[in-house]
Amino acid sequence: MASRRRPGRRRLRPVDLPAQIAGLLVAASCTALVVVRAATAPVPPPQSHATDAQRASFAMSIAAQEDEWRGKAGDDFPADDWSQRDAFHAQEANAVRDLAGAAGVPYEDVLRAIDDDLHQTPGDEERGRNRSANAVPCKPRPIFD
Repeated sequence: MASRRRPGRRRLRPVDLPAQIAGLLVAASCTALVVVRAATAPVPPPQSHATDAQRASFAMSIAAQEDEWRGKAGDDFPADDWSQRDAFHAQEANAVRDLAGAAGVPYEDVLRAIDDDLHQTPGDEERGRNRSANAVPCKPRPIFD
């Protein structure tokens, strides 16, 4: 009489057992190595927060460059408003990283300074400046390459 096996269950062949043990040992040693390295890694020093004078400087620096960035984005993507916004914000992000790194403060402090500056200078649109704290709706490109 033939033995019946339930479908879905497979018996381990003797060759599979050493390979599985070796795989488990490799995985366990890699895990142990990662845990040891993470536990013994040096802790970075805490960053100081930006002073009011630094925040004002950050906001002025970014505001002074925005028209140039907008013009470059317009030249690079003449008929694509969405890509112009992407290019503008990429340049802004690079400037934020540079300012934060040079001052030794978190990125968030520079971004907060920019945001506060945008919200406390109302009426920029009426004075001919293209600064706004409003979000632009997502309008995907009508054609894709």
